[in-house]
Amino acid sequence: MNTFGTLFRLTTFGESHGPALGSIIDGCPAGVPLAPEQIQAALDRRRPGQSSITTARAEPDQVEILSGVFEGKTLGTPLAAIVRNTNQRSGDYEKLKAEDRPGHADAVWRERFKHRDHRGGGRTSGRETLCRVIGGAVAEAYLAQALPGLNTVAWVSQVGELVSAVPEPGLTRAQVDAHPTRCPDAGAREEMSRRILVAKEEGDSLGGCIDVRVEGLPVGLGEPIFGKLKALLAQAMGSVGAVTGVVWGPPDLLARIAQPGKLFHARKDTYGGIQGGLTNGEPVALRVFFKPPATLAEHAKGGRHDPCIMPRAVPVLEAMVSLVLADLVLQFNARPHSS
Repeated sequence: MNTFGTLFRLTTFGESHGPALGSIIDGCPAGVPLAPEQIQAALDRRRPGQSSITTARAEPDQVEILSGVFEGKTLGTPLAAIVRNTNQRSGDYEKLKAEDRPGHADAVWRERFKHRDHRGGGRTSGRETLCRVIGGAVAEAYLAQALPGLNTVAWVSQVGELVSAVPEPGLTRAQVDAHPTRCPDAGAREEMSRRILVAKEEGDSLGGCIDVRVEGLPVGLGEPIFGKLKALLAQAMGSVGAVTGVVWGPPDLLARIAQPGKLFHARKDTYGGIQGGLTNGEPVALRVFFKPPATLAEHAKGGRHDPCIMPRAVPVLEAMVSLVLADLVLQFNARPHSS
């Protein structure tokens, strides 16, 4: 399954060391203002080589829009965009033709498909997420028109055992991006950076959490049974490699997860934005858990790997949330509602 969504659909293709990776977005309405710079800005936030705490693979990740946009607006036809790979070092993976890396998908892919691209993980590489960022940028362009005032922001809330403070409402992506860790807590981010650099030097890796907050939602998005918003968001988050869990709830609940003995719902009048599977107009809050990257020891020291994936995963989670919301807005508008 390489397609995500019902009415607003994203299909991704390509491998880490192939000629290119790309996205096909189908179902985006015509007339949505969209410039290549909007997609490029999103890709720049995800691309490798941003700082000393990320992988050293240097890729410009320059987007090429092949179809679906004319005179600065979407056509309503399939929108295809690609990013060409330019900095592969496939020789680093030559011995992995016959050797499976612990914790990776190498062995199960060989068993399932009998043939695989071993270079950089092939289709299972985290590089596939750039395709999701392309789709998310298109979804956000549509949402800017359909839901003015919507604000979706993610940030690194935990690295290893170090947990940051919960930021105030109104957090912006510019505030998150002000530090390489993408943690807005000035009291925690320098220590996070230090711990990541130590792990990188030692060939180790760190997991943690990313929090996502969505403000400005209307009432009624989602479905009350199998199409619950929390279920759709869980599927979206769980499809991202290295994600191990999701918790939904109001900010006070998320702040108490690491504090045993505290009541989850300290306030009885807040529900974290979702009631009965539908948005209720409150901010929606998520905490997404990541395992440490599985590439360790000499594999990590010899190759180009992220010792902590969360800083670069922030725009990926924002993209997946935007894809879910764009799809739900189209579904909401396509169905009759009582007056």
